[in-house]
Amino acid sequence: MSKDIDHMLLSCPLLDRQIDEGACYDINAVADGWVKERILSIIEQQFKVLIDISKAKSVCPKCIHYPFEVD
Repeated sequence: MSKDIDHMLLSCPLLDRQIDEGACYDINAVADGWVKERILSIIEQQFKVLIDISKAKSVCPKCIHYPFEVD
């Protein structure tokens, strides 16, 4: 991967893998109740994972990337 792409990847303790900033934002938006859970189906397909929102509600607030801030 190029350094530009690596810069945009975040280590996600919820999914135990690298994800892009957009996926992190979407997971946080669902966990915080801003948007409906169905938007996560795209992320689940892209990364071939199932996202447990109840787990996200406990894991994400402890993450170094939380609260998610857009530069």
